Amino acid sequence: MFGYVKPVVGEMLVREHEFYKATYCGICRAMKKHTGALSNVTLSYDSVFLALIRMLYIPDGDFAAEQRRCIAHPAKKRPMLKENSAIEYTARAFAVLTYHKLKDDLHDESGLKRLGVTAVKPIVAVANSKAALDDLSELVADRLDRITALEDSRCESVDAPAALFGELLGEIFAYGLPESDRLVPYQVGYHLGKFIYAADAAEDYNDDLKNGSYNPFVLLYGGQPLTKENKQTIKCALLLECKQIEAAVNLLPFGTRATIENIVNNVIYLGLVKRIEFLDGEVNNRKEKLH
Repeated sequence: MFGYVKPVVGEMLVREHEFYKATYCGICRAMKKHTGALSNVTLSYDSVFLALIRMLYIPDGDFAAEQRRCIAHPAKKRPMLKENSAIEYTARAFAVLTYHKLKDDLHDESGLKRLGVTAVKPIVAVANSKAALDDLSELVADRLDRITALEDSRCESVDAPAALFGELLGEIFAYGLPESDRLVPYQVGYHLGKFIYAADAAEDYNDDLKNGSYNPFVLLYGGQPLTKENKQTIKCALLLECKQIEAAVNLLPFGTRATIENIVNNVIYLGLVKRIEFLDGEVNNRKEKLH
């Protein structure tokens, strides 16, 4: 996920923004408790979307917040969502995803970036172990290994590696749920994963073209700078993937949980679309502050 799955803050109601931040703080606290005191240094706001989807499958009574201080904000108490099964799962699953993503980055990065990844690897390795989701960890490792094999073979298809990343996120969203509840969250994660892989490749196009790094779009477009028409073709494909995410989201059991529904819709209808504005030559939303 890592930077793509966020809402547009200016379009949120105050109570939605507060709930969103409280959920993030709850995940942060759960990571320190379950996956290691330092594991939360790798946490990002993308994790909140997973927690919100998983909260739709637990009882209504598990969404209370409490005022607490933390090391990052010691001067003033902040609302933090009390731990529930969705918060705990998100903390553990995000530790697994981060560990394997950093392992994958070690394969791809060099220089200072590689040193940075190497520096945090012991922290995330401990977090992955403490997460105690061994079968999920094996599945994530398998899909990333298969993506790496495609990349090493200079696969010209965007769909093939994107589908594997979709399977990875689909399983993370659905893991541990009863069979009767798995399909919809899996589809949300699957199409979100495909969107993220393709959008990330599009955003990295110029850097990968310059550095000679693998990028399916570089191969697809013959190693030439992207034209306006190329960018619009990629954007249309990404917007079609957003429609697939929307179709799955519309089947989620929101019930009376309007706050969660509004945040999820914000991410899908506004946040994802804003993150691909770089294809129009506009500034992206990577650094929008949520605090």
